[in-house]
Amino acid sequence: MTMTDARPIATEPERLRALASYGILDSGPEEAFDDVTVVARQLCGTQASLISFVDRDRQWFKARVGFGPPQTDLESSVCRHALHSPDLLVIDDLSLDRRTAANPLVVGAPHLRFYAGAPIHARSGECLGALCVLDPEPRPGGLTDPQADGLVRLARQVETTLELRRELRDRDAAVAVPPAGIGPDQLRLVNQELGHRLKNTLAIVQAIALQTLRALDRAPLDAFEARLQALGAAHEVLLRRDWEKATLAEVVDQVLKPFGRLRIAADGAHVDLGSRATLSASLVLHELATNAVKYGALSTPDGRVTLSWRVERKRLVLDWREAGGPPARAPERLGFGSKLLRAGLTGTGGAALRYGDEGFSATLSAPLVELRRS
Repeated sequence: MTMTDARPIATEPERLRALASYGILDSGPEEAFDDVTVVARQLCGTQASLISFVDRDRQWFKARVGFGPPQTDLESSVCRHALHSPDLLVIDDLSLDRRTAANPLVVGAPHLRFYAGAPIHARSGECLGALCVLDPEPRPGGLTDPQADGLVRLARQVETTLELRRELRDRDAAVAVPPAGIGPDQLRLVNQELGHRLKNTLAIVQAIALQTLRALDRAPLDAFEARLQALGAAHEVLLRRDWEKATLAEVVDQVLKPFGRLRIAADGAHVDLGSRATLSASLVLHELATNAVKYGALSTPDGRVTLSWRVERKRLVLDWREAGGPPARAPERLGFGSKLLRAGLTGTGGAALRYGDEGFSATLSAPLVELRRS
């Protein structure tokens, strides 16, 4: 199939309007989508995984792992063919299929051979793109039944995340400029409903991950599950505050409670966090505590952690200090947790991590104005 052959599908007005309504194209990276591609690649044992949205004249990748370009033209798109598929499109050898044999990514680098893509649909039914896995080796057997089922389920989670993302965007717009006739009580009900939906979605994602990946290495699955629980703790705090803000003290208490607060001394100034900063701070605090349990002060009976925070020159400064544990050594490779800590409280840096014989310590800082943004 040539690029011209596929264009009537790619430029269908209703489908393109549905895609545009989500405001997803050319948006920045988001962990909720990135995690799906990581899990999909691990599940299917492939070199690459993409969340691809097929636009008028290109395919754009909201998330990708094992694949370099952030987008391609339609001539290089295999996912455009998934727009036809009611369920899962599997091509065992792209070089032997008439639709893809002349694809530049098949004929040239990276010489793709295997493709499996689960369509991503709008709530109104239009196909927006696909969650796909790719490999340079042909796979005559395609996917196993559990792999195929898992890929379809993960694509449904992408759909759910898209809907929640749009609802939160609309909620933010409504809060900023409430429509005529919408009062505070009604907005509060909307916030509570969205919060409960997010909480339910986290539970669904956790259940799918446990069922889909139960045959794989347990360690990354445990880390994934624990991070979801940390987000759930942040949602609990935000629900109590109508999804608008939380205090840092509330976040610390909720996130660190499972780790045993008797061994973690925490105290600091009153600091309000917006909803986004609440979520990112929850993940950072959870990562610090998890590492302390695995490798640091909380891995020994006498180890202790001191957590303090203060405001200096319109910046929040948070100190995490461990004592009584083993010597701290910097990780040999930067995994997701290490990158998360280096990204700091707002995802833009401001983190000083220290490893020494006396133990691990960290200082994280961020402007208050960024932390208070919703």
